Amino acid sequence: MNFKTKIITSALLFALAIPALAVELTLSPPGANDTVPTSLTTQSVKGAPAMESEPVQFAWRLDSAAPLDAVAQPHQASSKEYWDKRSADELAGGVAIPTTAAGAIIRLSPVGSASVKALEARQVVLRKDGHTYTNGQGMMSIANSEDLEKGSAPFPAGSTVFRIDPELGAGAFKLQVPGASGETVVHVFEPNSSLHLDLKADRVAYQAGGSIEIVAQLSDGKRDLDAEQISGVITSPGGQVREFEFVANKSGGYRAQVPSDFAAESSMGLFEIQTFASTRAGQALRDARTAFAFTVPSARLTGAARTLPVRMRDPVVYLEFDVEVMAASRYQIGGVLYGTDASGVKVPVAMAQSAKRLEPGLHGMTLLYGPDVLDGLGVGAPWEIRDLQLVNQADMGLQEQRVLALAVDSVR
Repeated sequence: MNFKTKIITSALLFALAIPALAVELTLSPPGANDTVPTSLTTQSVKGAPAMESEPVQFAWRLDSAAPLDAVAQPHQASSKEYWDKRSADELAGGVAIPTTAAGAIIRLSPVGSASVKALEARQVVLRKDGHTYTNGQGMMSIANSEDLEKGSAPFPAGSTVFRIDPELGAGAFKLQVPGASGETVVHVFEPNSSLHLDLKADRVAYQAGGSIEIVAQLSDGKRDLDAEQISGVITSPGGQVREFEFVANKSGGYRAQVPSDFAAESSMGLFEIQTFASTRAGQALRDARTAFAFTVPSARLTGAARTLPVRMRDPVVYLEFDVEVMAASRYQIGGVLYGTDASGVKVPVAMAQSAKRLEPGLHGMTLLYGPDVLDGLGVGAPWEIRDLQLVNQADMGLQEQRVLALAVDSVR
């Protein structure tokens, strides 16, 4: 067989009769874990006009035995620390440092450019039970700004860190900095404490028009505690601040529902949730932090989809999804193809994505799973598309996500 014959033979292997018509399909109804926009914005994300305009499309094979989680699980923060911002006058007069375990670690960090000169730990005065500790007494592992700059700890410039000598035990300390200047963040971390504040949001990403559910629990070891005070605040990357209050659950713990109606449009940064809790009479304090992504969507899936004819030999799955766009940008669609194995079980086989610039209007976006990723897998129809995601690449904001998007009996 000469070279020309090989080319012709290869072409014949990939050429196939094309179906006369596309098969129209409809996405499955949204489920409880799906993210579906309730409204769209016409405002373009900053930087969208300058994005790449050339379309791309690709797919890759997945390990069918590897577990997949279509919806990322939110992180539960567990904190044994708290933060407190204090003025120079307050530090000079002395601030209370309640502790629940010996060996608390204290970090003092200037706010912004409040101090260009690092505070020396030996300037700090500690008081407890009528005793006064000065010139580094009552402290261990003293570190100043020069020491911290030599290490890898992510402390702000001008920070000072020290550990209260475990020999002094736990309880109520007073920290005093004579001659302090500017505002300072006082960070107290108790690695040896059993008191912790847990915090979790119900999702990792939210959209405008929905609500954010936040749960918190103050515990001593495995024993849940009632907080004397508990509150929270959400801060956007652009500096918006939203305060919120918790309501006690019947089963213990605290819950808050916060509308996700932030004024800012989508942002590359994360929104931060910070929760503050105290026990009786402020004898113990805890702060916990977690984060989430927020998007004001400008595009959505209409629910209409179809198979597409393609000159490619089996196995191949080629699908098109209708997308409604309200603001011009570069959008990306991606989904996981599940096939049916010999025992009738659905298994993940391949991931496909495509991206292109779209103007306002109705458009089709495609996902192609070809022989290069489906050959030799021993799976076939019925197929399913799971974890279908539509993303605005200008800020990687999630426009829509369907956990179980589509069932396809056959594509030929």
